[in-house]
Amino acid sequence: MLKVLIVLAAAALSNGHLQPGKKLPPFATSMYSGNVKERIKIPPTPMSDFNVLRWVGRWFFQFHKPSHSWAVSEEFTYYEKIFELQENNLINHELMRNYGVCNSVKSVWHIKGPGYFEGIDTVGDNWSGRIIVVDTDYTGFYITWGCTKWSLFSDRCEDPGVYVLTRQLEPDPAVLSCIESALQNTFGISVNQLIRIPHEERC
Repeated sequence: MLKVLIVLAAAALSNGHLQPGKKLPPFATSMYSGNVKERIKIPPTPMSDFNVLRWVGRWFFQFHKPSHSWAVSEEFTYYEKIFELQENNLINHELMRNYGVCNSVKSVWHIKGPGYFEGIDTVGDNWSGRIIVVDTDYTGFYITWGCTKWSLFSDRCEDPGVYVLTRQLEPDPAVLSCIESALQNTFGISVNQLIRIPHEERC
């Protein structure tokens, strides 16, 4: 019985990417012991009552599970974005720090419906494809899901990503708890399974 428990614990640590001796953040309610990438391949439902006018403005990246095409984002140490509404499009201004250097990029999100966008990345395919707003309270956080490569055989995404942003650079614990609940309810995953951007130095 002891051997079984040891094997299960090792599997949870391996699949959840939690290193031995590292504690869960207080807002992370549990470990998800499955493959996060597989779980997020299923497209979520957009927010039906999403209000884009309340959503625009400045946001800061906090957690993400990037698509394979955007693996470089795992090295970001600062990341903010500003949404600007222009007719039926969102202009997405982004500012990030990577390896000590700050860069800015711009992309266009075409509004397709409440909480549903089609991204056009002018420099690559990081924000190209379907983008869905999963949840937001407009003043504290939002969660988006994106897909850059659809399956040829089913309505699933082969290269999905999940992104969590907050209005404040250092969000309140209550906001982090809301984020954890939204991730659990939508995908069955925890913030502990995502990569956190430390915001060590602002651009």
